[in-house]
Amino acid sequence: MGNYNGKMTYSFEIDNFSKRTTVFSTPIFSTGSCNWYVYVCPKGDKISKNVSLWLNVPDPLLRPLYWSRRTSFRFVIVNPSNVNSSRTLISADHIFNKGLPSCGFRTDLSLSKLQEKKFLVNDKLKIEVYIGTIYVYGGGLDPHVLPKKKNKIVCVNGFQVLDSQVMSAKWIFETYPETALYIQPQDPQLKTAYMNILLRIYETLYNSPLEKVTESELSNVSKGLLDLTQAGFKLEWLREKLEKVSVERKKLSGYEAQAKELEKQLKSLELMMCNLKAEIKLKAES
Repeated sequence: MGNYNGKMTYSFEIDNFSKRTTVFSTPIFSTGSCNWYVYVCPKGDKISKNVSLWLNVPDPLLRPLYWSRRTSFRFVIVNPSNVNSSRTLISADHIFNKGLPSCGFRTDLSLSKLQEKKFLVNDKLKIEVYIGTIYVYGGGLDPHVLPKKKNKIVCVNGFQVLDSQVMSAKWIFETYPETALYIQPQDPQLKTAYMNILLRIYETLYNSPLEKVTESELSNVSKGLLDLTQAGFKLEWLREKLEKVSVERKKLSGYEAQAKELEKQLKSLELMMCNLKAEIKLKAES
């Protein structure tokens, strides 16, 4: 498998997903001095009516005869309502070349399943692309890669957020519209600073795996909630979520402590057994 380093290569959203009947293609993007694009079939193909998605090398026929590049990759079909339910599709090492310029997946996700499992928010589907280490042979490199895309600033409910934060911000304001109705600061920079705090808290409480949430992070969340509340944010829903996560984290810590104690006892028993076997062997030899 490739080394993804936990860093997302590219992400995109497909608007009006349920109404699309034709293939959706992303703009070309670059990583590892190589250009790529993704195409998605919202209604599947002749083989399957479920969503399919493919990673592709642009202009494969215009490259040198024996070009190739080898890498592994994964797609994440994001579920904004529950990130832990997002669907991850992993490819083992694949060699892209003139004859095989694409590699992808036919999923088991139909439109009805995407809607039922709440993958679609405002009829948008979000997909993340992770590409591992790329090995290039015989002209598989792109001499003119695209410049890195700068983060786009988007206005959501009067707040300036990065395009990567739009879905989270929209979910907050659509689910809890009272959140920022009565905030006091009107300075744009201060509003942005508060919004960043809110989004960090949201990511910690809703999207971080429980085992990775530390007591220090929960303490910072509590302080952040206090600051936001004093600024006029209505965050009872986040306080309730913090209490729930704190309780679950304590339970998990208790289980982890029990597991460590059991492991310690097991090692002690193994040592006793080892010593006992040694004594029996000595007696047998004497």
